[in-house]
Amino acid sequence: MDALFHGLSALALAVFAWGVFERVRFWLRPELQRSPGGVRWRRALSLAVQGVRRLRRPSTLRTLFWNGLVQRQLWRESRQRWLMHLSLSWSFAGLFVIGSGGNFLIDLGVPLAKDDHWFAATNDFLGLTLLLGVAIALQRRFLSPKPYVHTVFEDTAILGLLAFLALGGYMVEAARYLKEGTPDGVATYAFLGYPLVRALEPLGADWARAYDALWWLHASSGLGLVAYLPYSKLFHMFASPATIAISAPTVAEEVAAWPQ
Repeated sequence: MDALFHGLSALALAVFAWGVFERVRFWLRPELQRSPGGVRWRRALSLAVQGVRRLRRPSTLRTLFWNGLVQRQLWRESRQRWLMHLSLSWSFAGLFVIGSGGNFLIDLGVPLAKDDHWFAATNDFLGLTLLLGVAIALQRRFLSPKPYVHTVFEDTAILGLLAFLALGGYMVEAARYLKEGTPDGVATYAFLGYPLVRALEPLGADWARAYDALWWLHASSGLGLVAYLPYSKLFHMFASPATIAISAPTVAEEVAAWPQ
């Protein structure tokens, strides 16, 4: 089963990488169309090298941190949108890293366990943060919609899938505890998973089979979303930091733009 999961993970990442490639090619199309056909790929490589060189500049790194990762400009414009964007992007990325990445490291023999206090607490916290971001997004779109907030089916479907993944993660966590038993201290660090254990325990289900079914449902849904990200509107939350960093002006450009 581990081999099947790793194969599906590789497939999802390959689809993700191809989607990113298609996005970058689309963004570079106007620039590449100005080059002769025989040198377009060399021109694309040159643009990529220029972008990487920009990322090495201290001024670019500062811009990436403040405007790309912390999103200071969005904080100034709307605290609600700032909280929504950070909650969705950081929590989803964090859950993917400690989930799929954690499984991969454990399989490699790294001394890491999902029952480590910090691991379980971080997992529960990120799931709660993801639900917070989804709740803010739904509130903005349906409870107090702004004139400029245009909602289509894809928006609702993605938010629903994110909520499903967060809640499903808690179900997987609770089913695992019910299957294997709750370790010492779980009531403290699994601050949402453990109350769910207490709520589900009276059902007396076959928790070994339930855990397997819930785990595969959760894992396949998460990998499906990862594969779909570059083709969805949600990708802008991950592409924006890179765009901000690459387009950040150099010191010379900033000085040239000053009033004379």
